[in-house]
Amino acid sequence: MRLLHRYLAKEILLPFAAGLLFLTQVLLATQLLAQADVLFGSGVSLVDVGAVIVYLLPYFLGYVLPIAFLLGAVLGVGRLAEDREVVALGAAGFSPAFLVPVPLALGVAVAGVGLWLSLEAVPASLDAARVRLNEIVKHNVMNDVRPGTFYDQIPGYTLYAERVHGGLWENVLISDRSDPSAPVLALARGGRLEPLGAGEEMRLVLDDGEVHREQVDSDEYVLATFRRAGVVLGLGTALSDRNAVSRTGREGVAELRARAAEARAKGDVISARRAEGTLHRRIASALAVIPFALLAVPLGASRRAGRAFGVGATFLVVVGHYLLLRAGEVMAQRGALPPALALELPTLVLSALALALIAIQVHRGTGAVR
Repeated sequence: MRLLHRYLAKEILLPFAAGLLFLTQVLLATQLLAQADVLFGSGVSLVDVGAVIVYLLPYFLGYVLPIAFLLGAVLGVGRLAEDREVVALGAAGFSPAFLVPVPLALGVAVAGVGLWLSLEAVPASLDAARVRLNEIVKHNVMNDVRPGTFYDQIPGYTLYAERVHGGLWENVLISDRSDPSAPVLALARGGRLEPLGAGEEMRLVLDDGEVHREQVDSDEYVLATFRRAGVVLGLGTALSDRNAVSRTGREGVAELRARAAEARAKGDVISARRAEGTLHRRIASALAVIPFALLAVPLGASRRAGRAFGVGATFLVVVGHYLLLRAGEVMAQRGALPPALALELPTLVLSALALALIAIQVHRGTGAVR
């Protein structure tokens, strides 16, 4: 029987690996196209693009692992049913339910990997991706300033350079409107932008120039000359609008629990539920593999089993899981159920459905697929 179990495991792992590779490639390609204006900008190298892909891989793997596993498990068992091997197993006196431990054992292992990805790897990798994309955006900004063209992509500032050579500017004009009550005009013979840390700031460095400042509500006018001046610019929306990862949750388990505890201490129950819901959603997404593993044999060993049926069944189960997950999130936010229970609603419902289908197969006995 061990030989049969190893045989089924091989039949499951091959389509699982193929599905995992295909779905991950699709998601990565979609993300790269969505960030094309950043990742294929003037200040980007192949190393930068490769680093972003590596950092985003755990995030996408967390999404596709359950789906790819369900597809692989249903197709693996379905292949046995399609070739009448499940019928031969029944003729030998074994119900299709005899196959359940194989996808279940594999599912538990995949769920463990998914939990590690969701709770540990993904927050760290998204934070690294955010920092790298921030650097890419900054280098793009440094290279986007064109000679003889006004550049106004930095909120509150307009930059103009008569000549640009390798990121160095000549005969520069800077209009600073970050403080509307005291606009500033700077003129300099040279200037440049420099990255500053991993946040949203850059340093504007000007050489040999003068600053004109006027108070809008008074007649005061200030003129000052300088040999070198440096100003820290906050890119703000110019950076966050381009960096989609900056809008993606990067908090780890400890941060989410601390945020929930702090919100409850302040009496902000809604924010506390939202933080707890985020944490338990990550756990629920990884544990989705368990009911998917239990459903593999009832769906794959069906009389209608086949590759087309396997793909269709996978789609329906994934949609059902998503709808139950959304319903659980709503109940958690409204306080109808504790977040830990509400977000595990898909796992509990689909597991109960799978166990019921397995029980039916056991009751029907060795003739379950005849």
